[in-house]
Amino acid sequence: MLKRKLTKKLTSWFLVLGVVAALPALAAERYLPSADEQEITDSRTGLVWRRCAEGMSWKGGTCAEQAMFLNHFNATAHAAKVAAAAGQPWRLPTMKELSGIASVRDAEDGKAAINPAAFPATPLTRFWSSSAVGRGYFMYVSFVEGSAGEGERNSAGATRLVRSSK
Repeated sequence: MLKRKLTKKLTSWFLVLGVVAALPALAAERYLPSADEQEITDSRTGLVWRRCAEGMSWKGGTCAEQAMFLNHFNATAHAAKVAAAAGQPWRLPTMKELSGIASVRDAEDGKAAINPAAFPATPLTRFWSSSAVGRGYFMYVSFVEGSAGEGERNSAGATRLVRSSK
């Protein structure tokens, strides 16, 4: 009887320890790639991101070529053009959405402040958001160190598009 109770208690503790040990793996599954690996779904927010910065393309397990640098007006127009061509509601992310994928923890010399497995070869530069901050200024996230700022709409920035998974 005592042996059975002890075995049951130990089994319960091992189950708890197993769940606790699995937590880091569950956190790593925040970003789920699409079947063709062109898109990444954020399981926390339900947002779907284009894996590569605009101008880059997915090749051999990474993003290749050069990112496009556009002023805010042209970045917005580019998003609309991509959305129309793909039949998907691609758009510039809000500041909250864009800063949500920044990861200061991943920033190091020569590495972008973003999850490198989910968003490989992200350029060390600022990316436009759709959030305005006064006449002619828009918010951006700098993936050099994960900081936010505001830029004049005529200045150049990179673009990463997003859409809702619904």
